[in-house]
Amino acid sequence: MRQLVLTALFFIALITVSPTHALSRGDQLPPTIAKQLALDPNKITLVDFFASWCVSCRIELPEINKLSKQLSHAQLDFVGVEVDEDPLLAAEFLQEMALDFRVVGDQSQQVIGAFAPIGMPALYYIKDNKILGVRYGAIPHIDQVIKNDLQQLGLIL
Repeated sequence: MRQLVLTALFFIALITVSPTHALSRGDQLPPTIAKQLALDPNKITLVDFFASWCVSCRIELPEINKLSKQLSHAQLDFVGVEVDEDPLLAAEFLQEMALDFRVVGDQSQQVIGAFAPIGMPALYYIKDNKILGVRYGAIPHIDQVIKNDLQQLGLIL
């Protein structure tokens, strides 16, 4: 009887526990997501998730854009992921932001669904499809924070 109860509890737990979790430091990207982002495995890539409704994103994106131009570096890449579901809203927002780095549209929510960030904006440092670090939420002087993070990751700026 005890074995039956334990087995039943195991299956209940299996059914009720969500299989999704936020990708975090040390995790490998699913191959399909890495392919969608077209990441160069030899570079550290900053993957920045943002949306038009995110007030903090509107504040941080100009700093990140400026930094992407300053750190035009053979070992570094910037990729934005625009997650608005409405393609017209996404296009208007991208035009307003006038970003100079590559942006991937994620209206289907597949990429953000795989990462499952716990806040927005969400910035990931990735190399060889492995997450090296994560930053969530509004961060004052994000440009300086990114520079410090990159130096800690061994990138000479």
